[in-house]
Amino acid sequence: MKRLVLLLVLGAMLLGVAAASADADPGSSNPKAQYRTFSCDDGNTYNGGFVGFASGSFFVIDSTTVFAIKVFTEYFPGGGSKTSNYGIPGFDPGSLVTCSYTDPEGVLNVFSGFFTPRS
Repeated sequence: MKRLVLLLVLGAMLLGVAAASADADPGSSNPKAQYRTFSCDDGNTYNGGFVGFASGSFFVIDSTTVFAIKVFTEYFPGGGSKTSNYGIPGFDPGSLVTCSYTDPEGVLNVFSGFFTPRS
């Protein structure tokens, strides 16, 4: 029984560390943050970033918002593409903002979503 409790406590601690390292506060110097400048069809260019893969949202530097991604498409330099749909329901495609950037490997990243307050 003690072994089970110990394993549960250790598991919870590991999950807490993983969740804390995934928090991308642009005010901190998170060594895992990847910074990008992206241009959007709303006429603005934003500086922001993400931790790990751009798997759901970008933080926006000097802002209290994040960009929540609904659809993310990668266009590879040698041809081909890959689209990920994050399935956020309830948004008219006409109300979404579309942005893009080219990553260091030359992949054009195009994504649609919306700006929302940082939690």
